[in-house]
Amino acid sequence: MRDPEGRGRAGARLSWATAHRASASGILLTGVLLGACGGAARSSLQPSAGPLASPVASVPATFATATASPAAPSPTGASAPKRQESIAIGGDERVVDLYLPDIASGASAPLLVLLHANGESPFVMEGESRIGELAARERIIVALPPARDHRWVVMVSPGDPITQSADADYVAGLIERLVHDLPVDGRRVFVAGFSMGAVLTERMACQHADVVAAVALNAGAPWSDECSPSRPVPILVMHGTADSTFRIALAGEVVTRWRELDGCNGAPATSQLSDVATSELNEGCAGGTAVQLVRYAGSGHRWLANPDATDVLWSFFSEVAPR
Repeated sequence: MRDPEGRGRAGARLSWATAHRASASGILLTGVLLGACGGAARSSLQPSAGPLASPVASVPATFATATASPAAPSPTGASAPKRQESIAIGGDERVVDLYLPDIASGASAPLLVLLHANGESPFVMEGESRIGELAARERIIVALPPARDHRWVVMVSPGDPITQSADADYVAGLIERLVHDLPVDGRRVFVAGFSMGAVLTERMACQHADVVAAVALNAGAPWSDECSPSRPVPILVMHGTADSTFRIALAGEVVTRWRELDGCNGAPATSQLSDVATSELNEGCAGGTAVQLVRYAGSGHRWLANPDATDVLWSFFSEVAPR
């Protein structure tokens, strides 16, 4: 698969839905905090029974103290604090980028797992999506795991069978670990991806619907004829009409199959999100789920813009998340 085209950000932002919070046990995270570019020292995630004994200054204060006051809004454009952790799942150890916003003690936050494109890395994905800003603004915990050798092992052709994948196993195990070790609202665990990361994202919905609340695909295809989720899963598909890596018709097939899987009836409601982006939304599907297709006229294989894909996916997740 060839490298995706250049990316950009343009156009107006969507309005942001209010993040809903739920109480949780406030399990804390231990480990060595690293800067945005990483560092030499790393540690494995381990459950903590109480506050950090010697908190590092840049750890969000509410991970280390007992204050119950709500966190102050982040400045516009500010990124949430970032750390890197070496996390082993079943002997498979990878360095995961984590964005940890300031969360009040006793509160919980959504978790978003974001999967990069083949040939890229979490670092590139962070720059394309500016996901750290979303984490700060909406108080979301974000995890970006890396693929082995920058390539996800997942289906490559439409209709391929769902076979064993170390990457799918790792992402599922990572979600379980983070829900256990961090103040994550287990009802609001989301997965999103770009290109082959989006293909793996759909697979997570197929095989791990019990832990994934909703998924979003940016410039992703193929699908599997063996997809049989244990429950309906809300899904957002964003795709450019000029995508020459995965044709728009493939995105249409993914949407058609998920309308069937989620029991959607009737024609989708169509609306214009921008001068290039058209939304086709099926609401009120089985279990209150939704299926949305956003077509970007003239856009190629990229992290989509106008409106920005990061804004679109979070608006979708905010609407379909359990209240």
